[in-house]
Amino acid sequence: MQATGRIIFNTGVLYIKIVICMAISLYTVPLVLDALGQNDYGLFTLIGGIIAMLAFMNGAMTVSTQRYMSVTIGERNNDKLVQVYNLSIGLHVAIGMIVVLLCEALMPLLFNFVLNILPEQESNAYLLFHTMIATVFLQIVTVPFDATINAYEDLTFFSIAGVIEALLKLFLVLALPCFSDNRLVIYAMAITAITFFILILKYAYCAIKYKNLRLSLASYSNRPLLIEMAKFTGWNTLSSFALMARNQGIAIIFNHFLGTIINAAYGIATQVNGVLGYFSETIKKGINPQLMESEGLQEHQRLVKLTFAMTKYSLLILSFITLPLYIEMPYIIDLWIGDAPAYTVEFTRIILILSLLTLASTGLMSAVQSSGKVKWYTIAICAVLLSTIAFAYIGLRLHLSPITILYIACLIEVVAFFVRLWFANKLNAIPTWDYVRRPVLSVLILAIMVGLIMYGCTKLLEPSFIRLLTIGILDVVLFLPLSYFTLLAKEEKDYVKLLIAKITKRRKNASL
Repeated sequence: MQATGRIIFNTGVLYIKIVICMAISLYTVPLVLDALGQNDYGLFTLIGGIIAMLAFMNGAMTVSTQRYMSVTIGERNNDKLVQVYNLSIGLHVAIGMIVVLLCEALMPLLFNFVLNILPEQESNAYLLFHTMIATVFLQIVTVPFDATINAYEDLTFFSIAGVIEALLKLFLVLALPCFSDNRLVIYAMAITAITFFILILKYAYCAIKYKNLRLSLASYSNRPLLIEMAKFTGWNTLSSFALMARNQGIAIIFNHFLGTIINAAYGIATQVNGVLGYFSETIKKGINPQLMESEGLQEHQRLVKLTFAMTKYSLLILSFITLPLYIEMPYIIDLWIGDAPAYTVEFTRIILILSLLTLASTGLMSAVQSSGKVKWYTIAICAVLLSTIAFAYIGLRLHLSPITILYIACLIEVVAFFVRLWFANKLNAIPTWDYVRRPVLSVLILAIMVGLIMYGCTKLLEPSFIRLLTIGILDVVLFLPLSYFTLLAKEEKDYVKLLIAKITKRRKNASL
């Protein structure tokens, strides 16, 4: 009960942050689109996505470092914890420098032979590229401090820092109309400055809060640990690089054949998906430290239980949010964006499906990472995911529609799910059929049932805010109770009851 309570408390704290950040992020998208225009917004999402692809995913590197910190916390070894902390800082500074050099080296190739950019955008595109490289370097250097905060499950500060960052970006967007020229470059440079401020904030917090984690050059003398961490971080980062390369590789192929306008539609779709993805990432941040710690404590049953829980909670949350959005997407896009680029509705719907398919593996990915044996897993996943880029190129050469390309990406993600399932069974003894049946199929069946009822209601009402509100209410009154009664374990139901009782008691006391 204590572990379940900690997970739910951490998740609740993070969700407060997510709701605020999501509202700000969704509010700013049409403002940025309006301030920059479709071409510059498409260019920003394209260049920013390429840099993120080349810089891999900070989340993957955070998980890598957090894995060592959480396992070491489970081992109750503070000296080793200090070494892990220092080595992770050195590793990520080195990774950041390598990424900068790699990006700068590839820039002529990208601009001369790959990207399809309007001539009048070229000068801004070059400045944007250099600025985004600096941003990514700062994000990579921030990773060890994020991992430390996550490993100690100090998620209240993590949430506060996220809200501060979101508010600063909101102020930036509101200030953009004050500039008449070079808004794209100004926007990118200001994002870099905000990233630097957040880095300093998180470093200062770690230095003050975790006094046992002192900076020490002596830690670098532990070469075996350094090599072990470097290998694990490298393989794990490569695995996430494949996921990012799949997503952004599609954007590059679209741009090569169809220009920057379609990147605006794809960028809006991925922005929506990214915002909703915060919810599943919240579950991951709440459970991951304990899952990794279970490996250090060699508690296999607890690890399996948390693996199932991570996938179940992630799929439940995202399905609950996605169902009304998917059904009412045309009305929502029209209400939110107005004159949206072509394919925006279709892209957003399919990418939401792709995200749900990826989430079906989220517990498996964490379980495999906790084992530390990720070499062959990474090679297999990279091969599967990167094949999407080849299929996208061939498909567009054969004049298939961009929508068909994204459906192909969904099919390949299903293949990736079974690859991850096989490795999780081999490395962590995760029961294959139980995993498919309990956290995956059970949520899928529930989502389909509720979705069909909601879709039936759309046939009775014309598209309007009333229909959107009706669909949202149906989602709440059907999905949440059915999830509670059919999918939650007894321990989870007991904790929910206890939580409701505590909230009710506090309200009564407050009213007296």
